[in-house]
Amino acid sequence: MASTFLATMSLVITLMMSASSATAAAPSTQMVSSDIATTEQEMQRARYFTFVMLVRMVQEKIPRNTTFLMPSDRLLSTASISESQVLEFLSRHSITAPLMFNDLIRLPNGTVVPTRHLGDTITVTNIKHQKLYFNGIELTNPDLCHLGESFRCHGINGVIRPTATRRVKAATCTRYATPTSAAPEKTVTENQSLSTSSLPSPNTSSSTIPAHEPAAESPQSSDTSMSKTGLASTTLVIVLMSSIF
Repeated sequence: MASTFLATMSLVITLMMSASSATAAAPSTQMVSSDIATTEQEMQRARYFTFVMLVRMVQEKIPRNTTFLMPSDRLLSTASISESQVLEFLSRHSITAPLMFNDLIRLPNGTVVPTRHLGDTITVTNIKHQKLYFNGIELTNPDLCHLGESFRCHGINGVIRPTATRRVKAATCTRYATPTSAAPEKTVTENQSLSTSSLPSPNTSSSTIPAHEPAAESPQSSDTSMSKTGLASTTLVIVLMSSIF
């Protein structure tokens, strides 16, 4: 419990420091440009060329104190990103604090952290303090950017979808999984019909097995998914407010 509390408090303190630095006097444009340029060079050396191109398109709008979660060029080649969506895409793959792998690995399993995109969060899955997953996507190449003061970056094995898209997918999976629970009843009905068909009956030739109809979709599936996401976001806000006040 003590280690979990310390890890959580460490994240809160880091986020508070990031927020305080953002509200302080703005650094010179030259300093920010130099920092992001150093980070871009590190990304290029790690061969994340497509992600670098996206960063350069909107680098004047990227806040300091950011950790980038970078899909590979192969993964980004399958993503459809218009020019107007570049900043949103990068914000969804950004954590609001500069965190190295040693910082991330201390987070308790199930920790929810905010992204730079309003309304989107990342759930951290920590496997025995050895492997990390962000919304189910594995961190594969840690600490690719570490020379600058304000930016960190790690390679991930996937593209992070918007929170709303993940809710729809979860509800869809639940809807199509429901009818399988009724399959055994159909088997029992068929067995009963086969057993009774051997008995003499004037209606045997006209009897048919009714088609199985899927059960109606439960309205609770999408509500449950939305309530869980809302609860996680509310919990993080309460922690931050408690720390500040």
